[in-house]
Formats: sequence, structure tokens, C-alpha cells
Amino acid sequence: MSPTSAGRGGISAAAGRVLIMAALPLEVRPFLRRVRAKARRDLGLPAWEWAAGAAVAALSGMGRAAARRAGETLLGRCRPEILVSVGFGGALTPGLAAGDLVLGETFWRYNPDTRELQAGPQPVSPRPLPLLCGALQQAGLTAVTGSLVTTSRIIHKGRQGEPLAGLTRPVLDLETAVLAELAADRGLAFLSLRAITDAAGEEIPEFLHTAGDGGATVGIGAALGWLAADWRQLRDLLHLWRRGRGAARKLAAALTVLWPLLRAAGNELESQPTQEGEIDEDAHPAQAGLPDEEGHGQVEAQNAQVKTGPQQGLEGKAPPPPIPPGGSGRPGNEKL
Repeated sequence: MSPTSAGRGGISAAAGRVLIMAALPLEVRPFLRRVRAKARRDLGLPAWEWAAGAAVAALSGMGRAAARRAGETLLGRCRPEILVSVGFGGALTPGLAAGDLVLGETFWRYNPDTRELQAGPQPVSPRPLPLLCGALQQAGLTAVTGSLVTTSRIIHKGRQGEPLAGLTRPVLDLETAVLAELAADRGLAFLSLRAITDAAGEEIPEFLHTAGDGGATVGIGAALGWLAADWRQLRDLLHLWRRGRGAARKLAAALTVLWPLLRAAGNELESQPTQEGEIDEDAHPAQAGLPDEEGHGQVEAQNAQVKTGPQQGLEGKAPPPPIPPGGSGRPGNEKL
């Protein structure tokens, strides 16, 4: 299937030219508010749409198994032209700070138990990465390209990250490689955007390393359990929660910049026949207006839950539990 063939000829009501996938509500909530997204209740997962249905955002849950299940479901039902993976990531080498943005240039799988590093498929980008990176930088955001490394679980960088040190700006996450593989298999254009939550010298607390592994969840119940075991972990939880909030705001700012480019690319892929694997990279997309400030409009949460299975390979009086940096958690039913 070519990037232009998906979604053509009898597009279903579920179609969206651009499909954005994240693991957690926090990773996309600020952006969805900016575009005044509306809940979709027909996709079997927490999902929202905007731009008259041309774009859909959905939550997969944390980890490779959850990302694969959700990706296969959504690609079948939405039939997008472009698949976008967004979320948090952990920097492995110096040079990246919390809040920096990384666009995936290469995609890798890493098994921390065997120390085996494998290159994954490299699907075509909807626009040249230098163009996208430049647009982010022109908007005042710190953005670079890098190597996105998907691991089977949150790892200890110092003890387990050495085989990755030779990659260009390696960033750890738990879902990207699977979605890149799905995009490559279906001939879709693919983009992955990660906001750094933990710099190279920062380790995720050990008590969070099992989060999402083997079906474990990251939520209020888990946080209360951690605090019951050792209340001193509250400081770590609050720190990670603040980092997650900051990273989510950077993702929203970045997606606001990138969305007009992605929308134009999706329109071109749908309307202009090209040879298999080719994308016109010279077009100048029209800019689409978006509200300037975060928080305009309400985004209604989906009632459906996403179950996170065994992994194959992370406002009120008290803040909600944090999202482990370098990973993602399980989406709940909270209101966005």
C-alpha cells in the first residue's frame, strides 16, 4: 500500500487524514484544548477529532503491546495518510534538557536484559525533518532530530544504557518503534515527536521501573501504594509530575506549529497520486489558524478504558500521580 492509497475511495465516517497517537491524556491534553477537539465514541479507544474530522487523536496506553493493539485497531478504522506518535522521552546522553523536543530520525528497539539493540523500519516523514525542525526553532522551541529507542520497560540509564551511547541523541520511550513498524508495513508517512522529561544525568526512581510492565498501571492507586510503602517517595512523585506538566505544554506548542504542515501534507497525499513511497516535499502548505492560548474550549474525555496487557519488550488539593519520564502510562477516564 502506498502512502496515498490509505483513505481513498469510499472513506468511512471514521476516517482522518492525520492520526496522532499518545499513551496518556497528559501528553495530548493541552493541544486538544487548543484545537477544541471533540470526543469520538466510535473507535473503541479514548479518541478525539478536530478540523472537521480530518484529524484524530487517540490514546493507546503504555508500552509496546498496548501501542500495537491500539495502532492496529485505529489504522484499520481511521485509515489515515499520516501516523504521528507523540509523548514523553528520557535523554540518554548529554545535550538534551527537560522540555527539549526531539523529532525521530531513526527508530530502534532495545532489550535491556540481553543488551540487544536492533534498528527498526524507517518510514518516510510527511515533511523533511529539517523543515519541521526549523519551523519549531523559528517558533522559539528547542528542537533537534535524534534516535528514538523503544525499550521493553523503564531502564536504569547508567547500568543499562551503555549500548545506546553511540547513537545520535538517543531518547528512550516505550512505544515509538512499534508505531513506526506499523506505519512502514502500511506505507504510511510517519512522524514521532518526544518531549524530554529526564535529562541524561537523571534516573527514574527504582520504584517506578515496573510501572506498565506486565500489565501494571500508573494511576492514583499505584501512587498511593508507593507512598504507603515509603512516604518519602512523595518528593520524587511531585518532581516527575511537574516535569510531565512542563513537557506536555511543550508538546502542545510544538503540535500547534506542526499541525498546519501535517494537515497540508495529508491533503496532498489524499488528493495527488504519487509513486509508492514518494511524498512531495516541495509543497508550501497553507497555514491553518489555531487559538493562541491553551485552555480554550473543553475536551470531553472518553469513557472507554484502554487495557494494557503484558509488555513484550513507561487539579485539586493534591496533584495527580506523575507520568514516569522516559515512558508513558495507562490512560484513564479522567476529564481532559
